[in-house]
Order: sequence, then structure tokens, then C-alpha cells
Amino acid sequence: MELWNFILNSQKRMDILDELSLTTPQKSLDIAKKLEMRWQDVSTQLNLFVERKLAVKDGTQFYLSKQGQIYKSQIKNLQDLESNVEKFSCFIEKHNIGKIPNSFVRDFLTWKNNELTYLTPIDVFPFISKNVKDSIKEHLCIFSKVSKDIQDIFLNVTKTVNIRAIYPIEEKNNFNDITHFPDAENYGIRFIERKEMYCVMQVCDRNFSWVGFENNEHEFDYLNIISGKGMRFLDWSISNFEFLWDNSKEI
Repeated sequence: MELWNFILNSQKRMDILDELSLTTPQKSLDIAKKLEMRWQDVSTQLNLFVERKLAVKDGTQFYLSKQGQIYKSQIKNLQDLESNVEKFSCFIEKHNIGKIPNSFVRDFLTWKNNELTYLTPIDVFPFISKNVKDSIKEHLCIFSKVSKDIQDIFLNVTKTVNIRAIYPIEEKNNFNDITHFPDAENYGIRFIERKEMYCVMQVCDRNFSWVGFENNEHEFDYLNIISGKGMRFLDWSISNFEFLWDNSKEI
């Protein structure tokens, strides 16, 4: 924590660290001009960075160390987190975020370019349907209920789209009412206990994703969801899907 405190206790240090690059060495005077700081102050901080292995000095130039890059990226995550927690504060209060595994909750809301999407009950099926139809190669999804209408959509796209879907094991018997099943070669289904599920989602060709969570009544909320196209959010969504996929089973 000492190094974190060293960085975070000074806005000046955070600005200088943000200006440094792994691949482009810079002179302290050039950094000072960009940041409109006194050259002496910048030079002092850069030498402190070198002592703490956050930066490397090459002659009269400085560049970011690999360790410094890790801290720089995490500071950016913290800044995005602070902004998003304020933006999504009402959403957080109304949903059971505590079920997200610790390995994923640490990156929760560190995303960029995401938004809250509000749907009405009559919007949900057209929204889900459009996401399936817009997928070209791959579609990942987690649903809390089996829907014959959604299975019919899968039936129409599995000739070209690989679909992987996760459902609660408690929903398995509801598949008995479905007479026409999508092509098994391109449609993988796994089941997991309802109590082990903590989100519902769709990921479309790794270009768009949305995620919904349990509300305070322990029902999955499809009307108030988080959606976006940012890579960090897509990576987070896919990682959560793969985690639940690995912990679910074919029956």
C-alpha cells in the first residue's frame, strides 16, 4: 500500500505518471511544458519514480517501467470506477451485486462507455430477439427462464451462428414443450443451479453486450440493465459467461 499511497496522495504524481509512456522516452522539461508544471517539480517527481521502479531513466529521458504501466492502468480503472459508481449508484442499491464473485467484482464498473438501459416489459423480447438476429458468428447468453419464442429464433440462426446458452437447472423440464430444437452442432446448452446464477446476459459477436442482475426481491431484472460496446465491458461479460459455463453442466 505504501507505493499506492505515494501515487494517490498527489494529483501531480498521477498526472506525471499518466504522461509517461512505455515506448516513447521524454525529457522532464518536455513533460513539464505539457503539464504546465515547474520543471524542477517534474524532475524531482520523475527521480522519485525511478527510485520506486515506476519509471526508467535513459540519459536525460524518462519512460514508464512495466511496473509503472500496471499502476498507471489501475489508476485509470479507479478513476472510471469512481465516475461509474456515482452514475450507477441507484442501480447498485436496487440490485444484488453482492452475488458477483470476488474475482469479478473487483473490475465491476471499471468500464468505459457504458449506459443504463431501461426496457418496458413489452420491449424485452424484441430487444433479445434483435440481439440474436444481429449476431453473425457467435452468440453467448444466460437466461433465467426458458422461452419457446427465443428457441424459435435460435432455430432460425444456428445454421450460421454458434450459440452457447446457460439456463437454471430448474428450467430443464420446460424444454420438453419445445418440439423443434436448434441444430445441436451449433447450439450448446448447459445448466446450473439457480442459486449459483448471479447475472443474465447476451454477448453478440463480442461487439455488444448487456448484463442484468437480481433485484432486491431476488428476481432477475430484465428491465434495468447495463449495456455497452467497450472492450473492457465486453471482456468482463465474456469472462463471467465463461466462468458460469465452466461451472455448469450438460444434461
